[in-house]
Amino acid sequence: MSQKLDSMDIQMPTEMASQLSTYKINRFTEQNKNLIYTHIYKDHKFKKNILIFFILVIVINFFCNLSLLVANCHPQDVIEDNYYLPFHMLDFYGSFFFALSEGCVLILTGIVTIDSIKIYLIIVNIGGTLVALILFTFDPEFFEVTSHWIEYSVQLLLTLTDFLFIFQQDKQSLMYKYRFYESCIIILAFIMSFLKLLVFGGVIPTNGQNERIAHFLEYSGEMINDCFAIFFIILQLNIERQYMLETMQSTLETLLDKNGIELFK
Repeated sequence: MSQKLDSMDIQMPTEMASQLSTYKINRFTEQNKNLIYTHIYKDHKFKKNILIFFILVIVINFFCNLSLLVANCHPQDVIEDNYYLPFHMLDFYGSFFFALSEGCVLILTGIVTIDSIKIYLIIVNIGGTLVALILFTFDPEFFEVTSHWIEYSVQLLLTLTDFLFIFQQDKQSLMYKYRFYESCIIILAFIMSFLKLLVFGGVIPTNGQNERIAHFLEYSGEMINDCFAIFFIILQLNIERQYMLETMQSTLETLLDKNGIELFK
């Protein structure tokens, strides 16, 4: 009888200790799994929200350019007599905020890094449009021509920046798949930007409608740039979602393997 009791005294604590150990391992690993998932989710959610914010800015810029294109259909004297200042302010502000949004998106997605030569392209785009905006704000009539020259020159580079959206993509990306067709559109937009300089400078005769025709070319080209940026961000949001799920799984597996922990279900 005493032997049976001794046997029970030894076996019961051992079984209880084993069950308690298994429970602690389950609890420990499940808690850490949730912490890892929460951290990765918050990190990706922040990036996703930033991309959504910039896509809204660029969508608004697209419709602003469309509005300017419609308003530009009136003769130049009508524009100058009725809505000269808001018309041009929307023009310069739109160019600046597009350059800023485009640059932030390219840096945020890793296509342009701080230590790469491409960062100087972003700096020139943002800086040039900002200078044009500031000068026009100082004195619209005095700095209008100067501001337009700066803006139109920078927009040549802004158009070339669209190539980064295509050729710096993953080879499985939809934008990379149709890169040659997209390149033709970008080249067309670049030609429009170059013609805009010739028209505005009077090299191509326009019967005194230099600025108005240059505006038609400008707003059409900027809407093309907007479309490329919007399409890129939409694709990037889908990639970001898939990447988040893969990162969650791979990070958890790496951590468990490194620490020799088996996740019990």
